Amino acid sequence: MLAVMSNGKTGAPCGACRELMVQLMPTTYKDIEIMLDYEQDKVVALGELTPEWWIG
Repeated sequence: MLAVMSNGKTGAPCGACRELMVQLMPTTYKDIEIMLDYEQDKVVALGELTPEWWIG
């Protein structure tokens, strides 16, 4: 997943986008890869950005 900010840089998706991805893929959302920084090639899993308490 790639979120492009208003300044043209990549970053984390907003909370509403994260929630939609969780709802669309409830059993595998933790495996969705998000590119936080294209220039640094930094990728994290949605599971790292979305705490368990928030889902339950």
